[in-house]
Amino acid sequence: MLSEKEAQQLPSTVIEDFKKSFAFKIIIEDHIQEARNHIYDIEVKALEAEFMDEGFIKDSGGEEVESELQKIFALEEDEDDLEIL
Repeated sequence: MLSEKEAQQLPSTVIEDFKKSFAFKIIIEDHIQEARNHIYDIEVKALEAEFMDEGFIKDSGGEEVESELQKIFALEEDEDDLEIL
């Protein structure tokens, strides 16, 4: 059985553990977003280079390509929603 002192400390311990796990979740989500941004930038540059080689880039400055990639990444994000907790 818990002593009175242990019982008083238990809620604060649970709260601290929750804060740590929530902070960890935020850190993981930040790392995932950074990785997505990095991959996105690489893909945009690769597609722009590919389209330039083919002489396809229009006057939009590659905005069409970027728009298509944004759609793809939005779909992937919906599919890959992470539930850490």
